[in-house]
Amino acid sequence: MCGIAGIWHLNKEALHATKLQSFTNSLEHRGPDGFGFYIDEKKQLGLGHRRLSILDLSEAGKQPMSFADGRYWISYNGEVFNFIELRIELKNKGYSFKTETDTEIILAAYHCWGIDCLHKFNGMFALAIWDSAEQKLFLARDRFGIKPLYYAHLPHLLFAFASETIAFKKLENFKRNFNDTNVLLQLKNNNILEGLGYTIYERIFQLLPGHYMMVYKNETPKQKRWWSTLNNIQSVPKKYEEQVEQLQSLLIDSLRLRLRSDVTLATALSGGVDSSSVFCTLNYMMQRTENKERMPDNWQQAFVATFPGTLSDEEAYAKQVIDNTGLKGTFITLDENALYNKIIDTTLKSDAILGSPIVSSYMVYEAMRKNDVTVSMDGHGVDEMLYGYPYLVQAAYRYYYDKHDAENKKDIEQTYKNLFYNEVKESYLEELKNKFPAPTKAQQVKNSIKNSSLGALYRSLKNNEADIALPHLSDRPYNTGKMNVAEKVLFDSFHTGMLPTLLRNFDRASMLNGVEVRMPFMDYRLVQYVFSLPLFSKIGGGYTKRILRDAMKGIVPENIIRRKLKIGLMAPMYDWYNNKLSEVIVDEVNSSAFLNSPYWNGKEIAAYATEKTKTKTWQSGQESMIFWSYLNTHLLHKTNL
Repeated sequence: MCGIAGIWHLNKEALHATKLQSFTNSLEHRGPDGFGFYIDEKKQLGLGHRRLSILDLSEAGKQPMSFADGRYWISYNGEVFNFIELRIELKNKGYSFKTETDTEIILAAYHCWGIDCLHKFNGMFALAIWDSAEQKLFLARDRFGIKPLYYAHLPHLLFAFASETIAFKKLENFKRNFNDTNVLLQLKNNNILEGLGYTIYERIFQLLPGHYMMVYKNETPKQKRWWSTLNNIQSVPKKYEEQVEQLQSLLIDSLRLRLRSDVTLATALSGGVDSSSVFCTLNYMMQRTENKERMPDNWQQAFVATFPGTLSDEEAYAKQVIDNTGLKGTFITLDENALYNKIIDTTLKSDAILGSPIVSSYMVYEAMRKNDVTVSMDGHGVDEMLYGYPYLVQAAYRYYYDKHDAENKKDIEQTYKNLFYNEVKESYLEELKNKFPAPTKAQQVKNSIKNSSLGALYRSLKNNEADIALPHLSDRPYNTGKMNVAEKVLFDSFHTGMLPTLLRNFDRASMLNGVEVRMPFMDYRLVQYVFSLPLFSKIGGGYTKRILRDAMKGIVPENIIRRKLKIGLMAPMYDWYNNKLSEVIVDEVNSSAFLNSPYWNGKEIAAYATEKTKTKTWQSGQESMIFWSYLNTHLLHKTNL
């Protein structure tokens, strides 16, 4: 896990080492353990690398790394977890190796199979390979975009790439400006840009998940899809009990691969079903595993973020999980005296418009690093493929509504109702029954905003009614037209909607602390299996994530498995707005920069936020998140002016 960067001067201008070093070292937080640079002086191309040492901690693992007598050079971020198996396969083909890294395996695999090597990899990666013989730069990203990769192309002048958009602030002779259209789109729908490969900056794009690019000097690079979940739907057992067994087996094997590490490992635990499944299954399998090749001795610990006295606090549930396993737990409570400075710092470093501050997850990874933990095993991805969010449950409800399936519609009603706190259950249920669910998350959000007290804020956005469709960057965009509404909304949430945004946020929060996050539920074998399952296996019997809950019987405490309330690792923003951040909010929204923003009517929003703050009437959920997007944009904009 690292930070990667590269510059290719397309106009034959000399590439000085200082330019490459400045660009690369802007990512020092991603790779605090070392650095390396390579420049092809004939072609004025350079690769940079900031190293976070995970596999083979010796100098032999340093990047950029070469292969085939210097023909290939790689700068790579991520992990290919099945590198041991690939090493054996490649050795049988006559390859030999000098290191114990997965990096060298990638180079050999590319030499052996070319672009098809990507299908051999089980992992998370963003990589760049320079072929000096054919003078081409190969960029590729993992199937679901766990690891980021951004690029800028100025025809006949420059091609550059990096792990984060913030690096482009340090790219000489490149002016980084906001793309006002994209900023407005992001404010209207916080998840729209990430899944489409765009950013809030002009001329900075990202390589899409499951895509690669072959960059040549005099050609416009094109993104080409190498992975499609739709093309990898498989046959699944007809019996539900067998489906459950297979899911458990896939999760255990995914964990087995993701335990390979030469450094200390821990689990980020919330007390919800997803992270508890990771932590408890890890404990379960390690008690039954004999072959522990490349697995660390120290993995028996969890780190938990706590928010005492707020609705976001899940400490009691996390304690139950830890007590059940008998393993170690570290509980972290944010110092509220440092809250504002921490939020500002993490927001500016994230360099994106977020739906909520990343400080909640940041504090977990910060604590890990302080305790010499470099790898975190997390439970991300489950909600987006097993109907874990209210809007996904609404899509399932609409499906049964359209089919006039009264029995399953009733089941979904109860499932939806139980996602919320007792005081608001009935009101949410009535809303579901009285309003026909919107077919897409974007439309649902748009309609709910217009019909809420935040309607004035939404209308205050400039050009808020403009219907703008960004062109596809993929040569083969996903086509979900034949799916029913329940399948489509779920598929889009995972591949182009909420999950890509969350993956970006967790990447930022963890890598700001030099911690690698591994996601066993994101193993491609498990993902393609889940998307091959019928609807009732995913949501039914009164539960979201039905098959996971049943797969965890006897592994995770029963009361955790049967938890229905949806909380998630969310900052208690409404509580902060009403208390610790109240003075700051009033000051910021009434500042000249906010009032004269090019994106909204500052006076309207300032009046709304000031009244809410002074009367301490901020509410949890959508209201807090929408306002944060405005404040987040304001902070980025005034800093980048």
